[in-house]
Amino acid sequence: MTNELEIKNTDTDVAGVLNAALDLHKNGSPAAAVPLYKKAIAIVPDNAQIYCLLGVALKQSGQLSHAIAKLEKAVAIDPLRADFLAELGIACGDAGDVDKAVKCLREAVPRLTALGKDDFVVVAALGDACFALGFWTEAIEHYRSALKKKTTNQSKYLNVQLNIGVALHHLEKRACAIKCYETILSVDPLNVGALTNLGVAHQEDKNFEESLALLFKAANIMPSDPLILSDLGVSLTKLNRTDEAIKKFTLALNEAPDYAKAWSNLGNAYQSQNKLTEAWEAHQRAIDLEPNNPELHWNLAMTLLLAGEYEQGWVEYEWRHKRQPPTLSPESPEWGGEPLNGKSILLLGEQGAGDAIQFARYASILESEGAYVVLHVHTSLQKLFSTLGRNIKVLGPSDQLPKCDFQAQLMSIPYKRKERFENLPAPNSYLSVPSEPEVLLPNKKSGTKRIGIAWYGNPNHDNDLNRSCPFGELAPLFELEKIEWVSLQKEPVHQQIAGMIDPANQSHSFADTAAIISQLDLVVSVDTAVAHLAGALGSPVWIMLPYSSDWRWLTRRRDSPWYPSARLYRQISPGNWNSVITSIKSDLN
Repeated sequence: MTNELEIKNTDTDVAGVLNAALDLHKNGSPAAAVPLYKKAIAIVPDNAQIYCLLGVALKQSGQLSHAIAKLEKAVAIDPLRADFLAELGIACGDAGDVDKAVKCLREAVPRLTALGKDDFVVVAALGDACFALGFWTEAIEHYRSALKKKTTNQSKYLNVQLNIGVALHHLEKRACAIKCYETILSVDPLNVGALTNLGVAHQEDKNFEESLALLFKAANIMPSDPLILSDLGVSLTKLNRTDEAIKKFTLALNEAPDYAKAWSNLGNAYQSQNKLTEAWEAHQRAIDLEPNNPELHWNLAMTLLLAGEYEQGWVEYEWRHKRQPPTLSPESPEWGGEPLNGKSILLLGEQGAGDAIQFARYASILESEGAYVVLHVHTSLQKLFSTLGRNIKVLGPSDQLPKCDFQAQLMSIPYKRKERFENLPAPNSYLSVPSEPEVLLPNKKSGTKRIGIAWYGNPNHDNDLNRSCPFGELAPLFELEKIEWVSLQKEPVHQQIAGMIDPANQSHSFADTAAIISQLDLVVSVDTAVAHLAGALGSPVWIMLPYSSDWRWLTRRRDSPWYPSARLYRQISPGNWNSVITSIKSDLN
């Protein structure tokens, strides 16, 4: 914009000074132009254009506070000049005052557009200000407008494209963000921002090998960048390369000792190795640095609960509501743990089906203590949960929430009750088959055992890569004689195993799955809702666990404090399902 500014109708005494200043300014010496602009202002003190030129020169010289003062003066003298207002907005953005930048640029850009004077720099600056404030949709709009303008600044052009990708990423439009990053890399294959963000996007899509390759490439370009090192460590952790991951996190923390996210990621890596003391210490260090970051508290909660430190673990677990605020009924006050005898309470289901099944025991417990319980859960659980108790009303997503004396999130009940590991309620069963089985299996052959099996769970689960067992690993079990295998997968089984019974097409809810389990001698399952259901029914269940299991299965135990009928089979090393299958085969024999 500076080159477009012209001085008109000025005194001849100032013309020479201004021309000298402009020559210096246009030739890349803004600092040298500053004293000449000041000299010109001394001659014509109310010239808005000279104030603007001085402000721009000061900004380009790194004197932002002085620049803003001069640009404010220019706008005050001539408030109709949208270009002056735009320069003020850009300077405010550079100084970090993005609120003021947005205000100025939102006013200036439409006026400049109407005059046909909006350019790439100004429109991109408005995008930058909106981006800094997290106004992702508006930022994208302005960035896309900027990309339609001509510019010779290829670096800034690519940065605008990168920011569009990041904004789309924040809006959870990951596929669109990935296209942005890939477009940048097709032009600039060594663009570190695009490599890193594309690596993180693939990480979130659980494409960890692709993520790793991109992040290694970024790290080769910027080997000391703590953010890249930390992101690289996350992908390594997910691929069970935790020793390498810990080295990357350590390098990141050597560069940035106060990088809280890297400390928390280090804690996650230690937890993957079942080194819970080290994990605990790393998570606590992260929280000391960022005490109000809910993600850090969540990670600490996982470690504490896995260690059986339930009292403190439930406190940290409550931070999940800060990560994703729950949907509460406006009609009912939150329960604080007071006695419920004669009172009604609305319990709101959350997270996955397995979580709801595990914590549904508390509906029965509260009912036994005199409460009238209303339980709100997913449709697939309604019929099953109708067996919890006579004074428990079960509602689904389409039902209107009633007004109750209290309400609580289902998974907050242990926190409200100050549940400790020592007094964990573990009834032999608390669910049952709702009625006569609607899914009847074929008659069992004489002298055989009938065993249900589930080898994978929700593919969207954060730890699905580790907790689901590849079907081929199960082959030794299918060699056993006098066993009829029943698939407990929700979807029909594509792999053909001679004699396997597959009732998936008859099973439409967890009540149907419960009916199937009631006709079995044993359930063998990975950590999925089927395992919880079998445990809640009191059916014998052998649970196949990864080396680093979910918090509810604790560590180094063969039994479960949550389900008396469960037996736990743990990997002896990360990814080693062979050890699990060998133990199960031996026990079945």
